Amino acid sequence: MPIDIDYLTTVGIADAYASRAAIPGLASDVELAPRTCCLTMLAGSGSRWVASLEAARAAGRAAGADPRAPRGLFPVRNAMPFGPDPAPIASYALAAVRDLGRHVIVVRGWEREIEERILGPFGFEPGSYSFATQAAPGGKPRGHGDAAFQTIGLWSGYDYVTVNFGGDASSPLTALAAVAAMAALERELGDRAPGLLLPAALVDSPAYPIRLGPGGLPAGFGHAKLSGAAADAGAADAGEPGYTNVGLRVYRAKALREAIELIRERYWSEGNGYAIPGNAPSSDGFGGEFALDNVDALLAAEGRARILPIARPEELSPVKSLDDLPRFERDVGAVREDWSALGL
Repeated sequence: MPIDIDYLTTVGIADAYASRAAIPGLASDVELAPRTCCLTMLAGSGSRWVASLEAARAAGRAAGADPRAPRGLFPVRNAMPFGPDPAPIASYALAAVRDLGRHVIVVRGWEREIEERILGPFGFEPGSYSFATQAAPGGKPRGHGDAAFQTIGLWSGYDYVTVNFGGDASSPLTALAAVAAMAALERELGDRAPGLLLPAALVDSPAYPIRLGPGGLPAGFGHAKLSGAAADAGAADAGEPGYTNVGLRVYRAKALREAIELIRERYWSEGNGYAIPGNAPSSDGFGGEFALDNVDALLAAEGRARILPIARPEELSPVKSLDDLPRFERDVGAVREDWSALGL
């Protein structure tokens, strides 16, 4: 029976998870890799990560990590069926998209370590990737949306752009299925295809719930970065299930570029940085952050975003501090089944 991606990303989203293992097969007769750019965010270490390292040292528990390094280089258990053990945290995010297309890795230094510890050991071919250093307007990086803007010349010539993050328990099945599904929607719908396809998981009490509107289309996202509120703002009631996005997005490159350019035109100025309504202001007085969440909200408002609820709940397991490591290592054990399902 043919897989109806249009149905599974609109009124039939409740049926999507049951088809998760079959959706990657849509890519079997289509060359997606030459048309896809994989943008991985691996810049910086994060304030919560650095604070947890400092707290560990103060408590006499040396974490053995350089606080200047991206947290994606910190070693954890390798639950993948290849590569060294232990493996850097970011090896999961990068390995999950290894064969999907050209790679652009956003960094702020540490390129040699990333090559030696991740790209080489996990089979990335020389020439299949490039590094892009995220500039810091006003003295500090201004978000993943700004990173996507800065790399626009590296990905805008492709048809599809995946964006993922170096601290997530990523699944190669979810990544391949999402790109294959986006390509299927474009073949079927042409210019009416969505600009964003957001893999999602159904979880209890999501901290960042996706609010659905008519026809199963996303009408809003419970992201703190869009509200300037606390991290748990907009969370569902305790125990109430809801959809939430995991650490992967798939865009049509043209739609991503249009959205970024529109946000820049409306909300960026050289002297003041970003002033995006609803985003929390920066503590340094130079504007706020430009998040990819802002791109997603814009595309959703235009009716050009869809969700694909095929992700495992365990994929929603980002490492933000040392305290997150036990859960991350447990959850990547569950995600291992997805590597096996693809014969990897």
